[in-house]
Amino acid sequence: MTRHDVIVVGAGAAGLCAAVEAARAGARVLLLEACAVPGGAAAVSGGGTFVAGSPLQRELGIEDSVESALEDWLAWGGEDVDVAWAELYVRRSREDLFDWLAGLGVQWTDVDLHEGNVVPRWHAPRGGGAAVVRILLAEAAAHDVTVRLGARVERLLLDDGAVIGVVADGEALTAGAVLVATGGFTGSAELVARYGPQVGNGSRVLLGGAPSATGDGLALLAAAGAAFTGLERLWLYPYGTPDDLDPTGTRGMAARGVRNEIWVNAQGARFHDENARGGATGTAALLAQTPATCWSVFDADEARLLTLTHPGYGTDEEPDRGAVEAFLDRSPYAHRGATLEVVARSAGIPAGRLAETVSDYNAAFGRDPPRDALGRDLTGLRPIDRPPPSTPVSGEGGGP
Repeated sequence: MTRHDVIVVGAGAAGLCAAVEAARAGARVLLLEACAVPGGAAAVSGGGTFVAGSPLQRELGIEDSVESALEDWLAWGGEDVDVAWAELYVRRSREDLFDWLAGLGVQWTDVDLHEGNVVPRWHAPRGGGAAVVRILLAEAAAHDVTVRLGARVERLLLDDGAVIGVVADGEALTAGAVLVATGGFTGSAELVARYGPQVGNGSRVLLGGAPSATGDGLALLAAAGAAFTGLERLWLYPYGTPDDLDPTGTRGMAARGVRNEIWVNAQGARFHDENARGGATGTAALLAQTPATCWSVFDADEARLLTLTHPGYGTDEEPDRGAVEAFLDRSPYAHRGATLEVVARSAGIPAGRLAETVSDYNAAFGRDPPRDALGRDLTGLRPIDRPPPSTPVSGEGGGP
């Protein structure tokens, strides 16, 4: 057997951070990753992180506190929230996340407001999650962490109920400590169907995150006698569009960048305040539609801001505009035209209802203060009224 001080299974953000910390403390660390490319879901994410009371918030004039953040967390967490863990996270978020990553070279660039928070707390790193992963890998290499890619862990080694190592590709590897930092399953249609929301006919939940997140870590831990909790508490985003190049037809891409938009259901009616676009209320509102499908309607000027979370379309900071434009031309889930009637006919939405919906929304900008019938604050937004030469554009939304 080959022995190490610490074995970490999974080279996503959690595994990389754990490996770095253990190596900094003097441990000989082996990091095992089943995929050929490290990073997991973090590498394809925006890298946003919840932090309370950061220096960046203060620079931007945002007044925040641990107490306020914890109050918001508990209010939105539900009856079974782990209060002790939530308080630990919130109190340590600045030091253990913001400061720790900044010390490695991560540049925090902005703070956004997400639903459930009374002040902006969603901190964005420059370069997104991919940049954070690159920085963590460099730090792991600087501390002599051994990284083995394409190494699939088959089982955990047990001795009288204690985990003493792993078997990877037929090789037994022992260690004083084993950390399983993998178990995400948003890339598994089977597990998402089991633990995710149930939708009716004509609806589907798109798979997001890393394609490699197939839940293999859960199987490893279950075989070793682990118990699980909260697997059904998935945070699913409503602003997705099917990846038309995905051969399985199951994966989606987050459609970001647009704000001057409205969401309409298959009947052409709005159903939700689009400013609240997170997994708490936005997804619930979408899933309540029949079918659970929505179209994001926006105009030509806004289309130039659209980004898609897929390596083939660049990043949120540096999108490949040619590739995004090609998607809009090619995808059966995107429709555009010089009039709303053309768009509605192409998407199968009642044209009269869609025109009425857009007209009612645009009229709300004449109110003081600007607020629409759903209570959406329209400050900083504008009417959807710039069709030439190729919009409005609509994209089907839904899924994690």
